[in-house]
Amino acid sequence: MAAVTAGRLRRVARALKRLAGRRGRGRGHRPGRDLPAALAALVGESRAVLAGLPAPARRRVLCGPDLRGFLSEAETWIDVLRLAAPAEPDAVPLFERISRTEHLLTLVPAGRLDAAFPARARALALERLAALASDLGALLLGLRLAATASPRPLAVALTFRESAEQGRPADRIDLGTFAGPAGPLGLLAGVAPGRRAGSRLRARIERGLLTLRLPGRQALLIPAAGSPLASPHPILARRRLIPGSTMLLAPALRPGPRRMGVGRDLPGLAHRLARALRLLRQAWPEAHRDVVARTVMVVPVREPGLVSYSLAARPGISFINVHDKRTLELADDLLHENSHHLLHDLQETVRLLAPGPATEEVQAFHSPWRGTLRPLHGILHGTFTFLFRAELFARILDAHARRPRVVAPLLGPGGAAFVRRELKRELAMLQRGLADLGTAAAHRLLTPAGRELAAALRAWHRRRRPAAARPRRGLHGGGGFSRGGR
Repeated sequence: MAAVTAGRLRRVARALKRLAGRRGRGRGHRPGRDLPAALAALVGESRAVLAGLPAPARRRVLCGPDLRGFLSEAETWIDVLRLAAPAEPDAVPLFERISRTEHLLTLVPAGRLDAAFPARARALALERLAALASDLGALLLGLRLAATASPRPLAVALTFRESAEQGRPADRIDLGTFAGPAGPLGLLAGVAPGRRAGSRLRARIERGLLTLRLPGRQALLIPAAGSPLASPHPILARRRLIPGSTMLLAPALRPGPRRMGVGRDLPGLAHRLARALRLLRQAWPEAHRDVVARTVMVVPVREPGLVSYSLAARPGISFINVHDKRTLELADDLLHENSHHLLHDLQETVRLLAPGPATEEVQAFHSPWRGTLRPLHGILHGTFTFLFRAELFARILDAHARRPRVVAPLLGPGGAAFVRRELKRELAMLQRGLADLGTAAAHRLLTPAGRELAAALRAWHRRRRPAAARPRRGLHGGGGFSRGGR
């Protein structure tokens, strides 16, 4: 994975340089003309900073969500700028590229293409690339704070900007999701007089001395800014972690009429998630270790009926609906979204589905979990992730039989009976998902690696089916609760 990310970083650097050269040859000044060049310089700086990190830290950053999230967005908007070039915009491939993002309705509000579509796409691409420049600058600043011994100076321009996809409120700049000697850090606008959402600042770090320059105000100097022994200015704050883990806990998202906003921290949620992780550790220690290592941040959502989710463009970030959830449901959601992260990681290193619309777009398979038609990509993810759910429930029953006094309080009233029923139901639905994967393999919609994965999933399912029918001692309790739809 680290090698894959490093390769993508090199390709994005080359694409930005080509884009900067093409835009630089035009006549007159246009807003954003210098943005590709500035972003290319930041990407080059990131490669230099990464080269100076110890190998374990470099691997963590290359495999984490910060760089990979940046690359996913950068690749999209570089393509959009290329296809929406003012000279000869090509509306059809531009529309196809935009349709694979969440911005289609923004750019095509009337549901049809018009003459202004390429111009709107260019404007949004420049806006998103400017936001990415601030995010990448903040990551580089965080990396330099973590590498306090480095003499190499770094100067970046940053912006306070809300991002629901990264669990970031409008009054904070996050300096990466990793933890340096002083922990995971962020810059808080509220303790800098006059700072608010949209405000900009310039930051410079050299030998541990952090200089923040706020427009119209005297520079703020923070010595030993990345050291755990220092008492830094309150503008440089440690971010919240789930107790007993290195997983960040973001403020809760608040659903709005048009988009998600970022609200406040939820009291008591960190303790609830820690209990969910404890249940995972008791039932399936290997899965617990992978969740803690692979899931970098949990972004809570409070919305009845909303399904927890994750985004391929934000690897390692799990958006968990925490509304009225018990410990078992939170543990289930944490593992489920982590399974999506695992499969996304695998898909970055090897192709599992044959390329083309037949696997990515055509909704030809009936999902037993959603009850709707889904593309093959969705069936693969559903089968893969719900096998993890079935395995977790089987192991919870085993752990309950061995250590009922430890596990029963974590399950709550009726929890064991619910787990037993859900395991049986899940294994039956997985049979249908695996049959669809078999059909896809027969029609050569899976690559050799995809067929190998499907065979491994079938073998895993066969191993678990007899276990679901075995009677287990010590399981009792009526009632139960609903997990909510997937």
